Amino acid sequence: MSGQPPAVSPQPSTSAPLSSSIGLLGGGLAGLALAALLAHRGHAVTVYERDRAGGKLRRVTVGGLSFDTGPSLFTLPGVWRAFLARLGEPDPLDLRPLPGGLGVHHTPFGPVPLPLPPDHPLHAAWETYGAPARALTPHLETLLTTPPRLTNSSFRRASAALFRATGGHLTAEGWVRSRRLPPALAHAVRTHALNAGLAPVDAPALYALLPALIAGDVARPARGMGALPDALLDLGAARGARVLEGAEVVRVDLAGGTLALRGGEVRRHDLFVSALDPARLAALTERPARSPVSRRTVSGVALYAALPEDAPLPATSVLPPADFATFRAAVRAGALPPDTLALVHADGPRLAVLLTAPATGRDLPPDHPWVRAQVERVERTLGVPGLLASARDVVALPPALYAAGGHPGGAIYGAAPPAWRGGPLHPQPYRPHRRLWQVGTGVHPGGGIPAILGGALIVDRLMGEGGV
Repeated sequence: MSGQPPAVSPQPSTSAPLSSSIGLLGGGLAGLALAALLAHRGHAVTVYERDRAGGKLRRVTVGGLSFDTGPSLFTLPGVWRAFLARLGEPDPLDLRPLPGGLGVHHTPFGPVPLPLPPDHPLHAAWETYGAPARALTPHLETLLTTPPRLTNSSFRRASAALFRATGGHLTAEGWVRSRRLPPALAHAVRTHALNAGLAPVDAPALYALLPALIAGDVARPARGMGALPDALLDLGAARGARVLEGAEVVRVDLAGGTLALRGGEVRRHDLFVSALDPARLAALTERPARSPVSRRTVSGVALYAALPEDAPLPATSVLPPADFATFRAAVRAGALPPDTLALVHADGPRLAVLLTAPATGRDLPPDHPWVRAQVERVERTLGVPGLLASARDVVALPPALYAAGGHPGGAIYGAAPPAWRGGPLHPQPYRPHRRLWQVGTGVHPGGGIPAILGGALIVDRLMGEGGV
């Protein structure tokens, strides 16, 4: 070592006029989406990704078959279309309706397919349940893509529609109880609170409406979910955004406008945008995390199995916890629940089993007793005993993997905010420092792909209004 400070690498020059050099931390879906938007407005954007671009959504090979990890459903495609409209691009994804919508929910009171078909005994209850959601639907895209400011008339109207739909109830559990739904339907609806990574008693009331809002419009790209990060990479590259994979940022000096990479290289930028979890960002900037929250959202174990033949299962099956109070108590204590939310996706010989787990960062391999017990419950409920044992190969992604690149413990949606701060109405620290903006599930949590894309649209708009 010479003892000299590492050289500062300038950004590559370009003949086009550029407003700012922006260093974007994290190449997940939020980072890639915002990179394309900022580059579209003429900024020189460099994305720093410690691993591979795509975040939780990537491809793994199991038994010679390719699997898409991470989000498994594409809902509310209007947000995706709004993203493309801002870029002036046609849709490259070729979205195809997913057979069975949100799948069959195997509740303790019987199976419930969502949406409920007209000939189902609970169809009349489903129609009554969905009425408030139908009134909210025209405003949902506004809630997901508009900065949460009551000075904005469009957002104010959408917020009023949300308040009417939720009836003033703060939590999903409170809203479900007020509707007096049949037990089987109520249990299926409660399950979707976990789209916020929380039990129904902790999740915002909006999540109780999700089945009615999204069940009729569930899709996947024709080339699989992995086509989404591919499309975002292409959209960014066409506008000059650079994505550096394997580039781990170890320190960000906001005062000096530099970041340091593992290995010693230092790079200078006018501005930074973090698509990282706020806990990781706080460590990189050596600043205290804003509004620390002790509780975490849930983590998960993902099992991907290559079967010798096509799985005799529908596209999607959902096994909720038998008792949400027991599930919540276990997860809050960091214990493995006796039964958990299990999502099962079957596509020919490809089988994915996603198990909800507490965010403790522990290793949960396929032969762990708890994992085996949950798999046996899935096989028993679906009537396919020994299905995973017949697989040619199985790969597991445990909470420890999610913890390596995200929130401590592998919490999928980071820290658990109180219900009044969840969903689209909560105040967010989108700009915690004059040189720093934030995007992603850490500041716009829950809701999956629509919230991620909507959050990128929100931050792009706020940065533009702020002169960036």
